Amino acid sequence: MNASNVRGVIFDLDGTLIDSYQAIYLGFHYTYSELGLPPLSHAEVEKAIGLGLSYTFRELLGEERVAQALTLFRKKYEEVFRAHTHLLPDVHQVLESLQGRGIQLAVATNKLGRFSRTILEHFGMDKMFAVILGDGDVSQNKPDPEMLYLAMEKMGVGKEETIFVGDSVIDIQTGRNAGIRVFAVPTGNAGREDLVKAQPTLILSRLLDLLSLV
Repeated sequence: MNASNVRGVIFDLDGTLIDSYQAIYLGFHYTYSELGLPPLSHAEVEKAIGLGLSYTFRELLGEERVAQALTLFRKKYEEVFRAHTHLLPDVHQVLESLQGRGIQLAVATNKLGRFSRTILEHFGMDKMFAVILGDGDVSQNKPDPEMLYLAMEKMGVGKEETIFVGDSVIDIQTGRNAGIRVFAVPTGNAGREDLVKAQPTLILSRLLDLLSLV
């Protein structure tokens, strides 16, 4: 596939650029313990997340516990996320190369926007992006396309010039809802079979393969 007309690339964050599942798990473990509930396993946490914490806690705990659960989670996550978040392989190389080609970059994630910007600042990468959007920055999280529309507006690029890169079925649905090409990477918690079923434009073997296509 030739994607030489690309002027903007939007990335998901968790499972695409970073691995922060351990930090998320620790936040869940603390939250459930403080609420007097049996903590979820690491696998259960990975399976539950993706649509934003408010949605996740509403589904798991009920509306009446959402506010308390969010407060508890964010308190713990603030303490642990720097030590338990890591860049995935080749991320810095890919971003630097795309930036060097004059391609605009953005992030669209269902992680809280404030934490997302702090994480990328922690890695010295926040200035590489035209905008970093997350939960709380728009009225509807992914798979609603609002986040992608806003990212394209901030980058000054059109749909036909944009690729969305993500690791989940939600990401693929979001790109399709926005009417832009979606490149999926099997580096998150979704299996390759699930990614194929969701029908992305292309599935990359690894993030580095993006450089040979854009």
